Amino acid sequence: MDNIVEYRTDLPPSNEYPRRIVSPLTPSPCCQANMTQVGQSAIDATWRFYYKRCSVCGYTVRCFYAPSLTAMFEAGRQVRLALAEMNLGTSGRKRRTRAEIAAERAAAERWLVRKDGKEQPVRPLEPVRLAQSTA
Repeated sequence: MDNIVEYRTDLPPSNEYPRRIVSPLTPSPCCQANMTQVGQSAIDATWRFYYKRCSVCGYTVRCFYAPSLTAMFEAGRQVRLALAEMNLGTSGRKRRTRAEIAAERAAAERWLVRKDGKEQPVRPLEPVRLAQSTA
């Protein structure tokens, strides 16, 4: 998302939210006590934010307050797709057929929250075998 705040000294501060906000370059001493939220929260890349503007001098900043869950779920989906492509599945064989890789990729693409509201079943991981020490 583009930043709608323009930091300028040649124009007076103005609030034309959501089109644009003209703000001074630096904060004033009044900003600490007079910052108020402008508009609704939005998402930029992987973070949620809102604009805070000083009601006295017009200085404006974007206040990032939480990661975006939508972006985090999409990143997890991309990791599952990458693992399916890299042939790192949970099957016993090292080499899989193209059909098996395509099936895992399709499963990763439709890995969504269940419609009936129940939790996704958790598959137990196979135990890891460690190499024995020769020392």
